[in-house]
Amino acid sequence: MKVWHLNHSGVAVETENHLLFFDIFGEALTPAENEGLEKGVINPAQMQDKDILFFVSHEHHDHFDPKIFGLDKMGKRVRYVLPEEFDEIFEDGIFVHANMQVQLEDCRITTFDSTDIGVAYLVEIDGMRIYHAGDLNWWHWEGEEESFNLDQAARYQHEIQQLKKTLQGKSLDLAFIPMDQRLEQDFARGVICFCESVYAKHIVPIHFWNDFDTLKTMMQSLQKQDFYDRIVPVAAKGLILEDNPKRG
Repeated sequence: MKVWHLNHSGVAVETENHLLFFDIFGEALTPAENEGLEKGVINPAQMQDKDILFFVSHEHHDHFDPKIFGLDKMGKRVRYVLPEEFDEIFEDGIFVHANMQVQLEDCRITTFDSTDIGVAYLVEIDGMRIYHAGDLNWWHWEGEEESFNLDQAARYQHEIQQLKKTLQGKSLDLAFIPMDQRLEQDFARGVICFCESVYAKHIVPIHFWNDFDTLKTMMQSLQKQDFYDRIVPVAAKGLILEDNPKRG
């Protein structure tokens, strides 16, 4: 397994037989000549032998770019997993809504309801379990109405329990979790709640707006958490993790 940070919440994951892209937009789709994933960009010329799945969590501009649909010929097979409202702009997709499961010939996809809009994904593929939260997070905003923050807490906790139930005691190989500095001291509510219920071998921060210096400071504040050693450092665009898990 290899993991690349591309942009904000945009990541790429290479498994034994597939290449997965989540929430790709912007600069990740405009490579210079001879640049590729090692520079945080998608270069179609380097993808010709890949079995590719694009996942989009929702339509916000920092998670989706319609240019991804122009990459439908770049691999030996390219498929798109999209929220159901995308059927208005794209015909040839695997359309999903929250709280459903889709069994394909080579993977199983389970969705969860976001605390913002769209879905989060659990992808079981090539013997691996990968979770990408999209905008499913504990969005606790200082100064917001108490009723809003209480609703966020309840909804997030519910969805994490749904994920736990779906996993049936199994662990995740990889979890992409929002850690947004705009939440200030409350940025870690989501990842702490997540780790209280679900075990992930590797936890990868997303949704931090490519502010690598601030992310480093945020991560340092988590050093006393028992999951700290499982957080993958993200210091730049490009390759951030390479692992070869062995299952019993």
